[in-house]
Amino acid sequence: MTGESILWWAIIVGVGSVPAGLLIVLFFEHINRICRPSNGPRLVHIGCASAGSDFVPLINGLGKGRNGFEDSQLWIFGCDSRYFVNKKGGRWRRAFRKWTKKGLVIKYILLEMDDEAKSELRKLKGALGEKFDVLLLEHNEETQDIARKLETFHPTLFFGKEDNRAAWIEGLHRKNSVFAYNVDYVSPRLVRSSREQRERVDACEEDLRFVCDNSTTVVFT
Repeated sequence: MTGESILWWAIIVGVGSVPAGLLIVLFFEHINRICRPSNGPRLVHIGCASAGSDFVPLINGLGKGRNGFEDSQLWIFGCDSRYFVNKKGGRWRRAFRKWTKKGLVIKYILLEMDDEAKSELRKLKGALGEKFDVLLLEHNEETQDIARKLETFHPTLFFGKEDNRAAWIEGLHRKNSVFAYNVDYVSPRLVRSSREQRERVDACEEDLRFVCDNSTTVVFT
């Protein structure tokens, strides 16, 4: 075999192996996501995350067991709810249906909402009923500072039995994007064991309670 022939065979084998290699990488990324501990002892940090791929498996883990999500709430903060109208939104909506069937009450808190997002949220409210509420911040002088702070910084909180709290904290989530960056997941176990993380979750809860107190429940007609 000539040198030229060897070169061409190397190119063919290399090109042919790219899809297989990519599949292997994607497979291990998927395994890594679904194996992240929902109640582990350490902080879970994710450089770039999406709700469907990264957030959903962690919340699924919190609902395992005979009682599921009994007496539990999830307060999700989002700027504009564009994820619901994105092609990835189906996974998000399916997760909501699954969680509420297991007893979870979901409060979805928004800074703004366009007609397209409202249409999708109306459908979801019709399917989930009292287990799902949408709140929209009232924009005024009192809320402008918190609105500015939370425009790209998005905290989500889980409240379980016996003060069993967890947090998903997005350091940067730009408008109209399905991806969040510099994300930390704080498990219930870590909230209890780490004063630093507990105070961090307390601060997020304080922000969200302020937003809820200054929001109006969206009435879908």
